[in-house]
Amino acid sequence: MAPTPEFERGFELTKPALDRRTRVLVRLAALLAVGACTESLRWAVELASTTGADDDALAAVLVATGSAAGAAQLVESAPRLALALGFDAIPAD
Repeated sequence: MAPTPEFERGFELTKPALDRRTRVLVRLAALLAVGACTESLRWAVELASTTGADDDALAAVLVATGSAAGAAQLVESAPRLALALGFDAIPAD
């Protein structure tokens, strides 16, 4: 997993307004909204799992992001999130 200084123990410039779990879920949502690659999503999923976020929470982030980013982005990002979660990709017809 790539280093993320803001999540290392002892790193705190100011008290964050959002708790750690919320921050990593927002990060995942942003990556989904911009169409990030599977490896970036996998990294975000691993980071979120360290906060106790389960597959249901991560799928809920995908659905919530879809309403903001649009259905086309949701459809494009869903298979990459599935791969990042360790599910087999569904082949396109």
